[in-house]
Amino acid sequence: MTTRSKATADEIAAIEDLMTDLEKRLKRLSGTARSEASGASSDIHDFVSDALQGVMRRVRTGAESITESVADEATRVGGHALKRVLGEVEHRPVAVLAVAAGLGYLLGAAQRR
Repeated sequence: MTTRSKATADEIAAIEDLMTDLEKRLKRLSGTARSEASGASSDIHDFVSDALQGVMRRVRTGAESITESVADEATRVGGHALKRVLGEVEHRPVAVLAVAAGLGYLLGAAQRR
């Protein structure tokens, strides 16, 4: 995971935490209003519900947009890396084979521990 995608994931998680906190506070506000004024509480409850749904819809849309852009960037970077690896394999097959063997040896040694 790149630093940029980690930062984006952290920002999305922070927004979701804020949404959860906001939802709890709005439910408490709605409950308080309901107990204090029975006639007005349904109006407040409806207002709070509508506002919360609107905020959640905007956050979901933003999160989907960010997720798509992160996925597009990962695909682009992955495709570029694959092209570079294939280019190296074509130009330096022995060197690439040596690097692969070395990595295989290191991974095997690390798994034994």
